[in-house]
Amino acid sequence: MTMDVLAFVVGLLGLVSRVAATGPVPVTRSGLADFPYLSSIAWCMHEFCPSSVRASTIEEFWETEITGDVSILPQWSYGEVLANISTPPTMAANSSDMMMVLNMTMLTTEANFQATWITLYYFFRETYPRSMYGLVQRIRPYIWPSTVGSYHDRPLPYLIGNAPTVGQGFYIAVVTILNIIFLCIGYKTAWPRQENQWYKNRYQELMAYWMWRTGVLAFCNMPVLFLFSSRNNILLWLTNWSHSTYMVLHRWIARLFLLQTLLHSILALVLYTNTGSYSTSLKTGWWIWGCVATVAAVIIVLTSFLFIRQQAYELFLVTHVIMAVIVVVGCWYHVYIGYENTFGYETWLYATIAVWFFDRLVRIGRIIDTGIRHAKVTEVGSTIVRIDIPRIRWAEPGRCVYVYFPSLSPFKPWENHPFSTIPTELLSRHKDSDGSASSFKDLEKSDPVTVAPVSSDTAIDSKTYTNSGLTLFVRKSTGTTRYLREDKRMPVLLEGPYPTNPTKAVLRSDRLLLIGGGIGVTGLMPFVDRHPNIKLMYGVKAADQCLVDALSGVLEDIREKEIVVGQRLGLDAMLRAEAEMGWSKIAVIVCGPASMCDDVRSIVSKLGREKAGECSFELEIDAFSR
Repeated sequence: MTMDVLAFVVGLLGLVSRVAATGPVPVTRSGLADFPYLSSIAWCMHEFCPSSVRASTIEEFWETEITGDVSILPQWSYGEVLANISTPPTMAANSSDMMMVLNMTMLTTEANFQATWITLYYFFRETYPRSMYGLVQRIRPYIWPSTVGSYHDRPLPYLIGNAPTVGQGFYIAVVTILNIIFLCIGYKTAWPRQENQWYKNRYQELMAYWMWRTGVLAFCNMPVLFLFSSRNNILLWLTNWSHSTYMVLHRWIARLFLLQTLLHSILALVLYTNTGSYSTSLKTGWWIWGCVATVAAVIIVLTSFLFIRQQAYELFLVTHVIMAVIVVVGCWYHVYIGYENTFGYETWLYATIAVWFFDRLVRIGRIIDTGIRHAKVTEVGSTIVRIDIPRIRWAEPGRCVYVYFPSLSPFKPWENHPFSTIPTELLSRHKDSDGSASSFKDLEKSDPVTVAPVSSDTAIDSKTYTNSGLTLFVRKSTGTTRYLREDKRMPVLLEGPYPTNPTKAVLRSDRLLLIGGGIGVTGLMPFVDRHPNIKLMYGVKAADQCLVDALSGVLEDIREKEIVVGQRLGLDAMLRAEAEMGWSKIAVIVCGPASMCDDVRSIVSKLGREKAGECSFELEIDAFSR
C-alpha cells in the first residue's frame, strides 16, 4: 500500500508538471537537476504520504522511480530537497494545464490528489488481468506434458489406460483430495458420553455415519459424472476445455464414484452384520436395489477398460448405456424405499436425470434440425472414401460431426461416428480437388520424399471464406464404415456440429502451424483459409497416397508446406526452426495418430519453457479416437 501511494504521488506530479513537454530536462553529471519539479514532488509526498512510511522506503523509491528512468538519478536526495524548501508553497498547480512548466515549488490540492489516485487505481487494476494472462502464458508449457513420460494420447503399456496431462492431473488430484477430506472429517458421535438409541456403541455409530457419508458423496458425484461425458456439456460452452479433456475427467470421476459406492456397500455389510440385522435387511427392497446399483457400477468400470473399448467398442457402448440406466434406477429405488424422499437424497438423482435427458434431447434436436440428407460417396482409394453432403453451412475450423448411416446399420440405428468436417466449397474452389491429373500423383511412383519446400514468403493473403456443403474423408474400419461404397444418394443423419478444440486463441497468433498425419489432415483443412500466415507439415504413409491426391488442389495452394510420403516428419527440427524465426506467438494445431500428437505435445512444451519471454505458444491437439 505504501509503494502504491508513492507511485500515485509521482504520477500526479508527472501529470501536472510535464516538464519535458516544453523543453529539455536539466540533467547534469550528478543527475536530474530540475529543483522545482523535485521540490514539488517532495512536498506532495511530505503532505500526502502516511506517517507510517519509513524514511528508507521513501529514499529508495526516490532514487529508483522519481525520474521515470532508472538510468537518471535525482541530483539531490528526498531529504535534501525537502530541507532546501525554505518557504512552504502556497500556490497550487493547475492540473488541467498539461503544458505547464514549473518554475517554483507548487502545491497539489487534496481534490487533485484524490482524482489522480482514483484514476490511476482503476488504470492499474485494469492492467492486472493482462499481467495475469502473461503469467498463464508462462505456466502452460509446464501443464501441457503428460504425467507419465510422453504418454497421453498413446495408451500406457499393456493398455491399462491413458495418462492425464499435468494440468489434468492437478485437477484430478484436487478433486480426489477434496473427496477424501469430505469423507474423513466432521464426524461427531453421541457415544461414549451419551447413549444413542439406534446403535449400541461408538463403533456402530461411527460406522453408520461413515456409511451414509460415502453414499451421499457418491450421489453428489453422479451429476458431474454424467455431465462430463455428455456431448452437449454446458461447461464446453463456458470454458475452453476440449471434449477429450472432459472425457479424461469423466473416467476419473467414475473411479471415485465406484470407490465410494463400494465403500458404502462394504460399510453397510459390516455395520448390519455387527448389529445383527443383516439377515432381515437382505430381504428388503432398498437393500436389493442398492446391490443392483453397485453391481451395475462395477460392470460399467470393468467394461470400460481401454482393451475392451478397442477390441469390442459396441459391447462397451451398449453395456455402458444399459448399466448406467440400471445404476440410476437402482439408486432411485434404494433411497425411495429406504427413506421415501425424507432427506432429499433424490435431488442428486433429479440433477443426474436432467443432465442425461438434456444431452439426449439436444442430440435428437440436432438430428431433426438437419433432417435426412443424401450424400454422395466416392472411393478415393481402397480404404478411404469421400462423402459429400450438400446444403450444410456449418463446416468451420475445430468442429466435428457425428454421422449415422441408417442404410448400412438398420439393426443398430444408434451407431454413429465422429468425423472432421471440411467445407465442400474449399475443395471445389481449388483445382484438382478430385485428385485428377495432380502433380502429387508422381509421388506414388518414387521413393519417399519431401515435396514443396518452404517458401521464404511467410505473409499470405487471407481468402474469402464461405461455406456451402460438407465433405468428410472416412477411413474404412472394422465397424459400419467398412460397408461404405460408391453411392450417389446414400441417406445419412447428422448430429452436430460439435467443437473439438477452441479456435479463437490459435487464430489470433502470429504464426499458425498445422501438423497432420494420415487422414488427420482433414481436421486441418478448414484452417488453411482462416489465417494469413500458415505452414502445413503433413506426413502420410505411402499406402495413403490417394488422400494426398484427393486434396492436391488445396495442398498446392498452400505456400508453405512440408509434405512427406512414406516417412516420418522431423518434428523436433521443424518446430525448433519456427521458434527461432522470431515470432512472438506461435499456434500449433496437430491432428493425427496418437504417437504424433504426443511427440508434438512434448516438443512444444519443451520449447515453451526454453523460449519463455521470447515466444509464446498455443497448442491444440485433436488425436484420433482413444
